[in-house]
Amino acid sequence: MMSETAVVDARLDKLEQDNRRLKLTVGALLLALAAVPLIGAVMPQQIPDVIQAQQFEVIYRDGTRRVMINGKGFILMVQNDTTVAAIAASGIAQYDGNGNRRNVMADDVNWRTPER
Repeated sequence: MMSETAVVDARLDKLEQDNRRLKLTVGALLLALAAVPLIGAVMPQQIPDVIQAQQFEVIYRDGTRRVMINGKGFILMVQNDTTVAAIAASGIAQYDGNGNRRNVMADDVNWRTPER
């Protein structure tokens, strides 16, 4: 039979061994978690040199188109898809909330808003 001291020593040895194992596991886990952001920092950014498209649009969460940029110009719109400003190579125009042209600065008197 084991004496009470031997039983306590055996249990203490096992507890210390489990404690060491737990510390190693937690340390390895923390090291792995710390390595993840470092790997992301080392990887190069995926930024393209050129972005090409026929047209760019800014659309609000509600689906309303607010800005449109295409090869003909730049158009700014209000909520009901009404043009309030337009910029093209040949001129600039401002519109009221109903889409009526109010101010125009253009080379041509008959300047038109860029096509949508």
